[in-house]
Amino acid sequence: MKSVVLCYNLKGTPKGKKIGMIFGFLGYKVRHVTAEEYRLPLGTLIGISPAGTEEEAALEKEPSESPDAGGFSEEMLVIHAETEDMLDRALFLMKKEKVRVDLKAMVTQTNRDWDSLALYEEIKKEHEFMKQQEQERKQKS
Repeated sequence: MKSVVLCYNLKGTPKGKKIGMIFGFLGYKVRHVTAEEYRLPLGTLIGISPAGTEEEAALEKEPSESPDAGGFSEEMLVIHAETEDMLDRALFLMKKEKVRVDLKAMVTQTNRDWDSLALYEEIKKEHEFMKQQEQERKQKS
């Protein structure tokens, strides 16, 4: 399975172009996810789940079934790396090139059946928690 990076709200931006160059250089397939695809399972988006019934069912869902049916505007990356080394190299190059995307996640066995909105909600909560922890640490020092 080829490494894939899913990009959200980055298409046509300078940051999106840098991310495309970094991940493309490393051999990743770069895929910009549209709002219409937010309800598809992550596995389908990266090509590891068979398309068909899952995809059709996700597209037929009523928008009210999702807590944030309108989508989200924050930048987000979802990474499926063939190897840990490929992931490390991508993150290293992002840091070296000063390309920051706060909301990042890896595709796992657990979340591969989630849709983009569910993953967004989860990593947004985690990011907010980590920011709060960092602020508390700074206040103590």
